[in-house]
Amino acid sequence: MQYLSLTLLFVLAMLSATTNAESTNSVLAISTDNDLFAPTQTDRDYTAGVSVTYSSNSVEFSNNVFSRMTGNIDQTLLAEPMRLSAEPVSTALEFGIYGFTPETIESKTIDTADRPFSSLVYISSSRSYQQPGSGTGWTTSLTLGALGLDVFESGQNAIHKATGSDRAEGWEHQISEGGEPTLRYSAAYHQYLMASQPDRKLKVTYFGSVGYLTEFGAALVFRDGLISSPDNRFNPELMAYGERAPSVSTPGGRENYFWGGMSVKARAYNAFLQGQFRESDHELRANDLNILLAEVWAGYTHSFFGGTELSYVLRVQSSEIKSGNGNRTLAWGGLVFSKRLGST
Repeated sequence: MQYLSLTLLFVLAMLSATTNAESTNSVLAISTDNDLFAPTQTDRDYTAGVSVTYSSNSVEFSNNVFSRMTGNIDQTLLAEPMRLSAEPVSTALEFGIYGFTPETIESKTIDTADRPFSSLVYISSSRSYQQPGSGTGWTTSLTLGALGLDVFESGQNAIHKATGSDRAEGWEHQISEGGEPTLRYSAAYHQYLMASQPDRKLKVTYFGSVGYLTEFGAALVFRDGLISSPDNRFNPELMAYGERAPSVSTPGGRENYFWGGMSVKARAYNAFLQGQFRESDHELRANDLNILLAEVWAGYTHSFFGGTELSYVLRVQSSEIKSGNGNRTLAWGGLVFSKRLGST
């Protein structure tokens, strides 16, 4: 876990050096996912993830090296055809890790009818753009990371040892074992259908990404209750397993609301199942996977004293694999604890 600790310290130090939290609307969030947080109480598929996210409307923060890299891609690809504004209204930076396991983790033998072990350590930068008066907006993100490191394996087995659970023995066969660089760029267009309603929000999002997850789709998202966070910082439809950078909301006051949504996507490539350029012991072929996927989610958010907030979400996704032991619905739960650092 030393690699994880050192990288996390680097990210937090960089944020402290580049952002003046006293004069900006900023939030620090700690997120964790686990399939044990879902009613099914399983330990398979997308099994767990943890991340730290910092989001801010600070101009200084938007000039960090990762955000500038994302902005350059945005302007090259979207500025002209989509009339994208040059400056974002908010930016976010996230560091995290998440992993996947098959049904049986106690054996070193590969189950070719199930999914492979796989994991990602990543840093992600996202930018949110608003088109004033149009009721529309854009969210983009660039994620850089590494597949196949031993970080998730070490963390999972440390937790299993502490809780008396079985040791996961199959990580030596994970996708890109030993490490392989990877990346993903995503863009999403939002139409805010009920932006003028203070206690009820509804939007439609069209999204796509290229990289270790290559897909495109559409989503319907709602919120209902006491809402103070801006629409452009609430994007649960853009979560990619454990990656939350575009979707951490920044409360402007008291909040107490239910939220949910659904999405349909066509996925052309998934490195966590198919591998990347390096040869892996166990990979699935494109013909083994479902192209069309559906996902639904439901959550609840409640604010407490001092600008703190806690959210829970349950997510269910249709099967990624056509047949065999891996043909099953995915379900996992997530917790997000956030703290507002600045003023609105």
